[in-house]
Amino acid sequence: MKQPSVSPNRDPELGRRLQALRARSGLSIRKLAAAADVTAGMISFIERGRNSPSLATLRKILAALGTDLGAFFSTTPTSGMGPVYPRQSMPLIADKSRRYTLVFPKHTDVQVEMLDETQFPTAKPPPFECLKCDVAGYVLSGTLRLELKGRPLLTVRPGDSFYVPRQTVHRGYPADDPVRLITVYSPPRY
Repeated sequence: MKQPSVSPNRDPELGRRLQALRARSGLSIRKLAAAADVTAGMISFIERGRNSPSLATLRKILAALGTDLGAFFSTTPTSGMGPVYPRQSMPLIADKSRRYTLVFPKHTDVQVEMLDETQFPTAKPPPFECLKCDVAGYVLSGTLRLELKGRPLLTVRPGDSFYVPRQTVHRGYPADDPVRLITVYSPPRY
């Protein structure tokens, strides 16, 4: 069985699904844009299939709609699953700068969110973020640059791990080559 793969850059249904979710939530494009801190034009372009959002932008929009990447892209039911979660049932979500495999499904019995993540080098570092959960990671390959706002830049190499407490303004990105890591969020962001 092939691993499900979804890319905001290649999924022709993404705009229609986002529009349907927005309509079910009873939000206008302007209200959703304000809640997600993006422009109304961006929401409109995404819904009409004229623009492909980055994963970071899509995550913000989905959070404003009360959902997350895992639930939005889920193609398999989660009831009755576990304790083993086969790789072929794990959704793969990607954009130009990142690729995530959602290791665990969104489920009441799963108290962490785990990603098998690959980040690709970009022209500039991603924006800082401040999460309402702790984030931990283990670098499998490549070198990760980890910045905690107001502190010196950290270098995380293969075999190194990191832990960032909730509400800490931070960002992580590859040094030169792609970096692959396992990332855990607790509690889950969904």
